[in-house]
Amino acid sequence: MTQPPLSRQIALLEASMGVLLFQRDRRTVTLTPAGRYFAEEARAILQRAGEAAEQTRLSAEGRHGTLTIGFTQAASYELLPQLIGLHHARYPGVSYVFKELLIDDQLRQLEAGSLDVGIVRPPLDHERLDSLILHRDCFVVALPAGDSLACLEEVPIRALHQRNYIAWSPLAKYFFLILNRLFHDAGVRPRTVVSMAQPPGILAMVRAGLGLAVVPAAMASLGFSGIELRPLVAPGIDSSALKLQHLLAWCRENQEATVRRLIETASDLAVRT
Repeated sequence: MTQPPLSRQIALLEASMGVLLFQRDRRTVTLTPAGRYFAEEARAILQRAGEAAEQTRLSAEGRHGTLTIGFTQAASYELLPQLIGLHHARYPGVSYVFKELLIDDQLRQLEAGSLDVGIVRPPLDHERLDSLILHRDCFVVALPAGDSLACLEEVPIRALHQRNYIAWSPLAKYFFLILNRLFHDAGVRPRTVVSMAQPPGILAMVRAGLGLAVVPAAMASLGFSGIELRPLVAPGIDSSALKLQHLLAWCRENQEATVRRLIETASDLAVRT
């Protein structure tokens, strides 16, 4: 009688490992200590293989993996937490690497493939990058508490002429260019006291009484005391010049499922806001 196939396979396995996995007598077959260890390891390997297959499937569906996201400091106050909070609720298996970067650095890293997506301001190179509008905002004038302009419901841009002014640094290119163009078109020349690139620093200078500033309305979420915020209006100038945008940008060639899922979430957030 030939040896049963299972017994033959066990014998071959024992021979290849050089150990006995089973203790045999005429009536019983039991595992040896080596056999018990091997069985435990084999079960763990099978379990890990099953988990790997499941994680691979989830990754292919964009439900598992890691997203590297660039953002500006201004986006970190409300917009980024809203986006990630919504996406995490939908896809808890996705993890994140966050990089706080200036917009130009984000654009370079997007094109180099170091970022999956970035939260940026326009303009973009639409030959390589796609985008959607995440959030729209407008300019407000930040005034030291007690400033005479705080009695107004809206501050006309002409009222900023020859006022001490906390300017945006050229490093904050989006605000720097928009406001310089606005001031030029309105014939307004504020007196620049200092230039800064980050909103908290600008607002701190306003609170210290060094001058006024023009910032996005979303900066109200920082809750700075000692500062009054009033909408900026520019009669005679196209109102679209006062509108601001935050964009979610990604490289057109990036077709990763995790990125596509985030874009879907961002589209839903944009509709809500």
